[in-house]
Amino acid sequence: MGPISQKVDSLYNENWHALEENTVCEKLASSKTGLDLKEAVDRLAIYGPNTLPLKDSPNIWQVLLRQVKNPLIFILIAAAIASLAIGEKTDAIFIIIIIGLNSGLGAYQEYNAEKSAASLQNLLKISARIRRGNKEFEIPSEELVPGDIVLLESGNKVPADLRLFEANNLSADESFLTGESVAATKRTSLLPQNVGVSERKNIAYAGSTVVTGRGLGIVVSTGMKTEVGRIAEHVNESESAKPPLVRRMENFTRQISIMVLFVSIILAIILHLQGLEAADIFFFVVALAVSAIPEGLPVALTVALSIAVSRMSKRNVIVRKLPTVESLGSCTVIASDKTGTLTVNQQTARQVFLPDGQRFNISGQGYNGEGEFTAVNQAEVSAQAGERLRRLSELAMLANEGSLTRENGEWVHYGDAMDVAFLAMGYKLGIDSQKLKSRIKLLGMIPYESERKFSAAFYRKAGLTFISAKGAVETILEFCNLMQYEDRTVDLDRVQVEKQAEEMAVRGYRVLA
Repeated sequence: MGPISQKVDSLYNENWHALEENTVCEKLASSKTGLDLKEAVDRLAIYGPNTLPLKDSPNIWQVLLRQVKNPLIFILIAAAIASLAIGEKTDAIFIIIIIGLNSGLGAYQEYNAEKSAASLQNLLKISARIRRGNKEFEIPSEELVPGDIVLLESGNKVPADLRLFEANNLSADESFLTGESVAATKRTSLLPQNVGVSERKNIAYAGSTVVTGRGLGIVVSTGMKTEVGRIAEHVNESESAKPPLVRRMENFTRQISIMVLFVSIILAIILHLQGLEAADIFFFVVALAVSAIPEGLPVALTVALSIAVSRMSKRNVIVRKLPTVESLGSCTVIASDKTGTLTVNQQTARQVFLPDGQRFNISGQGYNGEGEFTAVNQAEVSAQAGERLRRLSELAMLANEGSLTRENGEWVHYGDAMDVAFLAMGYKLGIDSQKLKSRIKLLGMIPYESERKFSAAFYRKAGLTFISAKGAVETILEFCNLMQYEDRTVDLDRVQVEKQAEEMAVRGYRVLA
């Protein structure tokens, strides 16, 4: 192993979370101004592109060959050859047509699926905002190398494993790695060597999404050496079991072969004892074998699976190999982490309690403006209550770092899940957050921190200064001494408000004030 290889391996085995910033820069031979361009090019040649290895998409001939690698097809090919040998050209042509139909239909479905999967990979490519030679610009994430300085902001995908040097209200969604739906708060402070992956707050992992804030970090791992790359490596190394359909077809083919061979031997013995010539015996035996083979079964299976694949595609599911559909149908138990899998990892505002006891349900699901408010135990939302709900929603949308917009008919969002949920709630009342903020002058913000348990915005409107704050009920109550009761302002009834909050928490709601 040469010196370059030794250096590469030693870098990937470091406990970066337990090293001081100066030490990290020294080991990576870099600084906060970034690598110079020549050094970056040299390192790309040493470390390779910052990508996870993807299998090349098979061409149409490889997909077609895959259809023929079926035990029953092998028997059909043997039957076609045997039919030609005994002069049954019609049977041989029929069997060959069946083989062609089966292979063509299967290849068509699988080749289209492969092309769709390849196009999806192209859509997943991201760029990274970096600093090199003390200049900032964007490059494809594939060109990142250890030692690069990467700048992060809300909505970015983290392009490589980074040791963070700066973190301003930075949090990231690492649910794909840890299973935790709550965004992980990031910091720059030193950590002990023995902390687990999910506890390394000064590391931003490749593939995670920045939910709030901004940050700056240095690339410490790329490609297969990132945490997600190591997971991918383990997955690639594990052997996949044969689908149930393939196993059953192999067993069926084996049983058919044994049965045909056994009957053929018995028939040959009987015909020999009857005094038939060897050539006649051969013709009889081959004719029996060909007639015993279910030529239509492969086509029937392929057609049935193709119909299932077509139905799955209408539900935005890409099935790359036909037998996979049958495997899914054979599942009796599916064990899955719910975040982003069984649930969509989108929070939705469901209920609003006002201090005077009025309660409102909110319909709709996810990050969009579709839904409405309905009063509990009342025929409709009164004008007075509607105005209070509108004011409440405006305050929640102002103390907010998220974004929810409609672009080309699609809802696009980024930011903290609760922030985006409040924006969606406001849209259901007809409030556009961008227009709302354009009518005021934002003076400053206090971003949410888990220690503070609240966020706030300071803004000026019509010559007056206001503060909008949202957060944990007990924290917000500390800032208040009055509450609105119907059409008047009264002293805060802390006990009543806390009781309402507790009732909602017991029912499984996440409660904010």
